Amino acid sequence: MNLTARLHATALIALVATGLAVPTSAVGAVAPSRPPALPESGSGPAAFAYLCANPKDPEKLPTGPCDTWRLVTAQGQIFSVPEAVAWEKGRDPNEDGGSGSFAISPDGTRVAYHRARDDRIVVRELTSGKSWTIPYQVPTGLPGSPFSLKFVRDGRQLTIFADDPEVATLVQVEAGTAQRMPKGWIVLDADPDTGRVTLQDEFATSSRAFRTIGGGRTVTAKIPVYAHKHVIWGSFAARDGRAANLVPKEPPACGPDMTPVWLAVFSTRTGKMTTVKPRLPADVYRADVIDWLNAKEIVAATGRERPGKTPDTAVGSYVYAMNVTTGASRLIAKLSTTEEVYRDSLEVGGYAGAQGRPAAGKVAKPGKRGCG
Repeated sequence: MNLTARLHATALIALVATGLAVPTSAVGAVAPSRPPALPESGSGPAAFAYLCANPKDPEKLPTGPCDTWRLVTAQGQIFSVPEAVAWEKGRDPNEDGGSGSFAISPDGTRVAYHRARDDRIVVRELTSGKSWTIPYQVPTGLPGSPFSLKFVRDGRQLTIFADDPEVATLVQVEAGTAQRMPKGWIVLDADPDTGRVTLQDEFATSSRAFRTIGGGRTVTAKIPVYAHKHVIWGSFAARDGRAANLVPKEPPACGPDMTPVWLAVFSTRTGKMTTVKPRLPADVYRADVIDWLNAKEIVAATGRERPGKTPDTAVGSYVYAMNVTTGASRLIAKLSTTEEVYRDSLEVGGYAGAQGRPAAGKVAKPGKRGCG
């Protein structure tokens, strides 16, 4: 994921605390009311999209004026996307339902979503209005989107990861081709010049691995279980044979301490690991790698504690570029909004061209956080 130099420093990063509904903010955000529809063309690059929680709904679901995806441009304009599946109530009255899948390209120029009228996946270019219908058969019979969408490197490649069966599909958007990946593996990287694809097994725990497919060869490399004494957990981002991960003090459990203690970089062909201490502000309580910004830096979505305020800021409220050799970080995005985001229904676009300042304050240290 990348951001063009034109984008403002304020952007929004995907919420990674699954199931958490928190207030977040965005430039120009308004109280719940349905914004005007996204124009067919000329809207300019997007910064983020989200579903809001309707404060008048007993369960704060994305209903009423919150029943469409909100797309916010880099200039702070807010549009609704009525043709995209936003929220669908399930047939079982005991279940909440499901949200639609939505993605923004790294530079913010394209969006991808599940089109409601015909259950197709569409990629749409925001400036020109050109669109592509993706050659993928959407499973039916379930509320929302039974898959997730993510752009790889730029807006030319899209991955679709189905919930059942757990199969990823790599799509070349403009060529209209789709390549099915091995079951249970997610796509971390795909080099459009060489055709090399980097995968990670999604569901293994103690035996996770990278798999590189290219040049007529398939290479599998085991991911180490520990970085020093800490369990390697959470998301990976890969590019050109390297994968990065921010290792927390403790793995997720009942209120664990997720303070990042190592920035680990792996060879996706050998599994060899190097580590450096991440230099983040002392109040960062969780951080997840979401992409490579350039050859030296990764992008991390973080949450920072604000003692005495409830709830704490969401993971992704502060976005940092981090040097993989020194651990030095610089703030490239900070977000806020007047609307409540529904659970994790928040998607980001663009940050590669963002300029930021070095992170101030003391380096993050594990705090007394947990079940106690």
